[in-house]
Amino acid sequence: MDEILLAARSVMLAKSYTGATMDEIAAEAGITKPTIYQYFRTKDELIVALVEPLIQSLATKLKTIRTGIEKGAYISGKDIIADVFNVYYGTFERDVDLFRLFIIFLQVGMTREMSMEAARKIEKLGRSCFEEGNRITALSVQKGFLKETNIHQTTDFVWASFWGIVQVEQNKWGRDGVSPFLRPVLAFGEKLLVSALVRQ
Repeated sequence: MDEILLAARSVMLAKSYTGATMDEIAAEAGITKPTIYQYFRTKDELIVALVEPLIQSLATKLKTIRTGIEKGAYISGKDIIADVFNVYYGTFERDVDLFRLFIIFLQVGMTREMSMEAARKIEKLGRSCFEEGNRITALSVQKGFLKETNIHQTTDFVWASFWGIVQVEQNKWGRDGVSPFLRPVLAFGEKLLVSALVRQ
């Protein structure tokens, strides 16, 4: 099964999710198409299997931050925002190419074209990240680390600002690897969030 996922990843990165075919994935894996169907009924199931570990890892790390807030491990909102950004960045840096595939997948609204089962799984995984983000924000406000704010809007904004910066800087860089300009711009974005949200 691993060789199928590696082949799917390679073909989808080269040709995009929509451009990749099961025939090409089978050829890349050096197997027959019927063999793929023994493990994955559709291309939708392949993309879910590829991105699921990435999203689960992100949700687990966000949960660790939330648990830390609950247990009194934090003394400032600045540290909480820094750790959220570090979790996001670590997820990105762990697999830059897979992240790119995931973002393209989300951007073009692929879940609307997927089977209902696959779309629900992706949405459930994504929701787990946003729910942890909402809990982190709510707890941070409750404990006085952050100013009173709209919880859902704040979570959405932090998520969108981070991933938006990553996407813009990586697209501008236009090469393999991580843009050398990414970290400084992320640090600037983090500083802006701290000044807007953290209680002084």
